[in-house]
Amino acid sequence: GRAAALFSAVALCAAIHAWPLDWGLPGEHGWAPDELTPAAVLEGLGQGFSGGWFSKYPPLHHAVLAAAYAPWLSRAAEPGTRHVLFRAGRVVSVLMAAGLVALVYLCGRELYGHLPALFAALVAGLCAPLAYYAKVANLDVPYLFWFTAALLAYLRLLKGHRLRHYVLLAAAAAAAVATKDQAYGLFALTAPFVAVSLHRHRIAGGENPSLLATLGDRRLLAAAAVSAIGLVVLDNIWLNPRGFAAHVALILGPASRDFRMFDRSPGGLAALAAATARALVFTLGIPAAAAAAAGLVLALARWREHRLLLATLVPALSYAVAFLAVVLYLYDRFVLPIAIVLALFAGRALAEALARTRSRAVPLAAAAAIVAASALRALSVDVLLARDSRYAVEAWLRENAPPPALVAAVGPLEYLPRFDGLHWRPLGPSLDRLGHVRPDVVVLNADFARRAVAGGRDAELYAALAAGMAGYHLALAQPPSSTLPFLDVAAFRGEDPARVHSNLDKVGPEILVYARDAPGR
Repeated sequence: GRAAALFSAVALCAAIHAWPLDWGLPGEHGWAPDELTPAAVLEGLGQGFSGGWFSKYPPLHHAVLAAAYAPWLSRAAEPGTRHVLFRAGRVVSVLMAAGLVALVYLCGRELYGHLPALFAALVAGLCAPLAYYAKVANLDVPYLFWFTAALLAYLRLLKGHRLRHYVLLAAAAAAAVATKDQAYGLFALTAPFVAVSLHRHRIAGGENPSLLATLGDRRLLAAAAVSAIGLVVLDNIWLNPRGFAAHVALILGPASRDFRMFDRSPGGLAALAAATARALVFTLGIPAAAAAAAGLVLALARWREHRLLLATLVPALSYAVAFLAVVLYLYDRFVLPIAIVLALFAGRALAEALARTRSRAVPLAAAAAIVAASALRALSVDVLLARDSRYAVEAWLRENAPPPALVAAVGPLEYLPRFDGLHWRPLGPSLDRLGHVRPDVVVLNADFARRAVAGGRDAELYAALAAGMAGYHLALAQPPSSTLPFLDVAAFRGEDPARVHSNLDKVGPEILVYARDAPGR
C-alpha cells in the first residue's frame, strides 16, 4: 500500500545517506568541514550554552546532539567514547534526513496524488549534496528538516488558515533559524505573504477588514508570539544574551564577509543567479532538474489552478533575496532548500503526465529512470567517501613511518589523514619551522597548498618541498579519490571559475608525503 511505498522510499534514501557513516572516524575532528564535533558540543554543554558561550552556529542543534549523547555522557572521557559520540551525532543527521523525505512526501500530498508525492520525495532525498550532509553532523540537514516541517505547515495554512498551522509554521521556522542562522532568509518574505493571504481569505469569507485589522488577527499574533518566544528560548537569548550578541557579531563579520565571491552590483547579482542555477542543476542532477523545470512551466501556464504549488516559490525567492543576495557567496549546500521546493514541481510534472496520458506506464517509467539516475549520483557520493585517498595514505604511513619516526602534519587536520598510532605533531607552514623540527616525514594536502598566497611563508615552504630544495624528497603522491561515472567530479574540483563550489571537493584530496633525505643525498 501507500504506507509501504513511502517506507520503501524513505528506507532507500536512508540506506544511501547512512553509508559510509564512519567516514574519517574514529578521530577527534573528522573530515567534514564545520561538522559539530563531540568536543564542541561537550564544551557548550559544560557551560550550559550560557555564561557568554557562543559558537559560529546557534545552540539548538548543539543541545539536540547533547541529548543524543546522553547514554554515554558519564563515560565521555573514556577512550573510544568520542567515536561513539561522533557516530551518534551523525545518526541524528541520518534520522532527520529520513524525516525530511517523509515531510516532502506529505507536502506533495497537499498538492497532488500519492505517486507524484512519492516522486517529489525521492527527488529531494536523492540530491547529491544531501547524500553527503545526511551522514555528517553538520547543520545543513537539521535546518532543512525544520524548514520542510515549516513548508508543510505553510501549505496547510494556505489551504485553511487554521490557527494550529500558524503556530506550527512559526515554531518550525524558529527551530530552523535557531539551528542555522541562514534559515531566516526562507521566512523574511514568507511572513508578509502569509499576512496578505490571510487578508484575502477573510475578504473571500465575507468579511471586510482593514489591513490593520488583519494584522491584529489572533492567528498572526499567535504566530508572531510563538516565533519570538521560540527564538528567545531556542537561541538561548534569555539566559545567554552576551553569547548571542557575540555570535551575531561573528556571523555578520568574518564568518560571512571574508567569503564573498560576487560584487554587490547588477553584474555581480547576475553572476550569482547564474551560479545558483548551475548549483541547482548539479544538486538535483540533469534529469531531475529537467522534470522540475517542466513542472514549473506547467504550473505557471495554469497559475490559477496551481496557486498553492506556486506559493512554495515564496520561501525560495525569499531565501534568494534575503540571504544569497546578502552574503554574496554560494556553495551547493546553500541551494538545498530551493532544490526541495523544486522537487515539488518535479512531482507536478509527473502528476500532469499521469493525467494526460492513457497509459500510466510511460510517465511512471520516466519517473523511475529519473529516480534511478538520482540514486546512482547519490551513491557515487558515498563511493567517493568510501574511497577517500587518505585511507591509502594512512596505510602507507603505518608501513613506512612507524614510531619512532616523526611525522609532521602541515595544514588543517580535517584536510589530512589521521595520525593515530604514529609519532606525529602539527608543523607550522614555514621553512624555519621545518628546519627546527626536522621531522622524518612531512604530510600535506596538495589542494590546500595550492591555495597559499604567493610570497607567503607557507607558499615558500610548499615550493621548496616540491623543488626538492628543503632537504626532503617526494615519497608518495596519492591522487584524488575516484568514484562511479554517474557523478561529474570535474564539476566541483579544480580552479575553473564556473565550477560548483562544494565541500565535496575536500573529499579524497591529493595528498603529498615528503621524506627527509638520507645524509649525503
